[in-house]
Amino acid sequence: MDKLEVKPIKQLVQDQSKATQPKLVLLSRWKFNPYQKLLVEHLAKMGVQIEELDCRTIFLPILLKHAKPNFVHFHSVHSFFLTSSRLKSLVKLVVFISQVFILRLIGIRIIWTVHDLKSHSSRYSEIDRFGTTLFTRITHGIITHYEVAKREVITTLRLRNANKVFVIPHGNYIDYYANKIGRVEARTALNIPHSSLMFLFLGRIEGYKGVVEMIDAFKQLHHKEAQLVIAGKPETEKLEELLKQKIADDDNIRLISGFVPDDQIQVYMNACDVVMFPYLDILTSGAVLLAMSFSKACIAPRKSCFAEVLDDSGAFLYDPDLAQGLSQAMNSAIQHKTELLSMGERNRQLAEQWSWSRVAKMTLDVYKQSLSD
Repeated sequence: MDKLEVKPIKQLVQDQSKATQPKLVLLSRWKFNPYQKLLVEHLAKMGVQIEELDCRTIFLPILLKHAKPNFVHFHSVHSFFLTSSRLKSLVKLVVFISQVFILRLIGIRIIWTVHDLKSHSSRYSEIDRFGTTLFTRITHGIITHYEVAKREVITTLRLRNANKVFVIPHGNYIDYYANKIGRVEARTALNIPHSSLMFLFLGRIEGYKGVVEMIDAFKQLHHKEAQLVIAGKPETEKLEELLKQKIADDDNIRLISGFVPDDQIQVYMNACDVVMFPYLDILTSGAVLLAMSFSKACIAPRKSCFAEVLDDSGAFLYDPDLAQGLSQAMNSAIQHKTELLSMGERNRQLAEQWSWSRVAKMTLDVYKQSLSD
């Protein structure tokens, strides 16, 4: 990949007379998710001048100190105003909305890519909903990754102007992560029997992702040749202890607790047969694009983004309202073990169409349209 050249805001002033593309500021940096990095890189290749700032509370003075950009693009919104205190959350919400409103008043376009409609960890859902709804009213453009997410944004937030909501697919992760080791080497590294069918859950472990329910479903299989590997960092010590208790009596379930480094993702992906997405609540999932990029068959609920990005040729989709839905999907994967490789290849082919150059082009079109509007 070409090295990304990120220009400071002072340079944006110097380049103002010859700039032909929008000037953009991102107000949050994702350190462990390459989504934002890949989007920024491909927007920069198209001539967009970009400044990334890691501001969580006060950001207006930084923007107004120098030349103002055309756009401020938000990805994470809830972290700007939600805290562990109700009073502090309300104060931060007032500060946040006031700053965004001033940005709008002085002519800066506000763009929001909706990755989540709500915080999955905050206790103050009413503040979360109120703040998100207010913010939505101020935005010039809203981006979702799926049609179902667009409908949910419009319905949940009671958005009157549906024309400012745009659907841009989530980019794939093909060739981003190392993918050099084979199945035998990967399984040896994890001490997984080569004859086993390995189910994998990979990523941060949070309550809404249904990991506890997945363990219960796996236990219902009673299949000696099936292995379940859960790799990721639990959000709380309490959740980690619960998971350890749940798997204590089953040698075929392993919890590998802790953050998974980028160079180890290929080990888990190439060792497994099926990647699990037992989510109880989800709007957008980049993890499913990761699994598809590694040519893996998937198990996911037949709802939300999963039903839009996956199909029956590459996944075992189940009805989340059925008590036995998840265990039946896992059992189907065992019964169709010989088809898993071809299902994974189908997913890879689907993922190839969602390149970051395409995503960046569509994002740039949203910027330009909001300027013309």
